[in-house]
Amino acid sequence: MMKRATFIDFDDSFTFNVIQELSQAGFTVAVVHWKDFEVLPAEGLLVLGPGPGHPDDYQSLFPLILSWLELKKPLFGVCLGHQLLWRILGEDVIRSKEPLHGQKVKLALNKEWSDWLRLGSEVSVQRYNSLAVLAQAAIRNPGYRNLIVNDEILITRSPQVITYQFHPESVGTSYRKAFFRPVFEELV
Repeated sequence: MMKRATFIDFDDSFTFNVIQELSQAGFTVAVVHWKDFEVLPAEGLLVLGPGPGHPDDYQSLFPLILSWLELKKPLFGVCLGHQLLWRILGEDVIRSKEPLHGQKVKLALNKEWSDWLRLGSEVSVQRYNSLAVLAQAAIRNPGYRNLIVNDEILITRSPQVITYQFHPESVGTSYRKAFFRPVFEELV
């Protein structure tokens, strides 16, 4: 059975890197520019791609994405996509204490996260962000598991949602496939 994904394109240079990862995993990917996203797909994975600006710049999409979440359908978000999820949940997205653009950082994984990703206790991830969701948002949203580093949420997951506040598709991220594996195995 062919897996389907609808990718919301926010005019980011990494868009097609994410699409390539999805395609290599057997997804048929329909790309929809964010300005043209007016109807929810009938099925498949909804992907909120990376992009510029603040999530509030895309408020016209909030009702559609919220409807998707309420239907408990699978959602995957990268960078801006991560921020959009949290903003739709009513949380603040603020300037990061440490804005990073094109920088590789070490990410320490406790047992829960290393088991989930099937990785060791430390990996490198590529960051391209000025914005962040603070750890306190996790307290108000107990239905999500979160990896928190320096008081910022870097990974969010639930049975229907996986989002990353970094670029798993970037060459600066070690074990890129490991970050996509849960999307392919758990969400669809």
